[in-house]
Amino acid sequence: MSAILIRIILFLLHKMIFLMLLIFSLTLSAQTSSISYELIYKPNPTQKDKIKKQNYKLDILDGKSIFRTEMRRSSDSLIKKTGFGTGYNTNPNYEFYFVKDIYNNVFEKHFVSPMSRDKFFIKIKDQLNWKILPETAVIANFNCQKAEVGYGGRNWSAWFTKEIPISEGPYYFHGLPGLILQIQDEQEDFVFKATEIKDLANNSLYETAGGKQITWSQFNKILQDYFDSPYNFAKAKGMKVVKDSGNGGTMEIDYRTRTKETQEMLLENNNPIELNHKIEY
Repeated sequence: MSAILIRIILFLLHKMIFLMLLIFSLTLSAQTSSISYELIYKPNPTQKDKIKKQNYKLDILDGKSIFRTEMRRSSDSLIKKTGFGTGYNTNPNYEFYFVKDIYNNVFEKHFVSPMSRDKFFIKIKDQLNWKILPETAVIANFNCQKAEVGYGGRNWSAWFTKEIPISEGPYYFHGLPGLILQIQDEQEDFVFKATEIKDLANNSLYETAGGKQITWSQFNKILQDYFDSPYNFAKAKGMKVVKDSGNGGTMEIDYRTRTKETQEMLLENNNPIELNHKIEY
């Protein structure tokens, strides 16, 4: 074998080893990542010009991930450190707290009861039958490819990048050969866009304990009971719900007025991401 041929073979081997190490490094880095997403959503599908925005974090550590609002992430961190958090969203439709354990094929939608603060979760077993399309685009300086899927009674279009080799995305979405940087439903009621990708700080998901497993039917009953009588839990416990009196003290709320206000809020924001489980209050 000639010296030139040997040098060529050694050069190619060197390049191959370098690429393998690079891929391994990128994969390892991706497995401990924190991705920020902005959600642009329409709380009421009949009011297409009325949109809201909320920021979320997808924290990934060794095949497990938690997707939640920035507020819940901060709250979970405080609970782990001090035992006390910062509260919860009063409308579970937009809490979007999702735990994925891809290695063990476990997917859980978590939520907190608006009044009692009891914790629950639903195991999600829906198959995501992705259709990968030939269309490409550059999003956030990454080369991306388009894919489509049906979930929750909605049709979704996603853009994923193989340059970040991790099969993850916002909320329940996963299973593509790369990170999902953007995904939206056909009506654009929900649009998730990645805004920042960085290493996971402190090497912790700040996962909080527990919760009771329930079914979709039980979930709907909890929300329907909340709609029918938002303050029933407090009354049953002999608790008083108070507000600022305006002069430095507190005063008990007008339950009838507050019940009507809560019901109006729920009706105006009744556009759940799982449209096939929507409650017709």
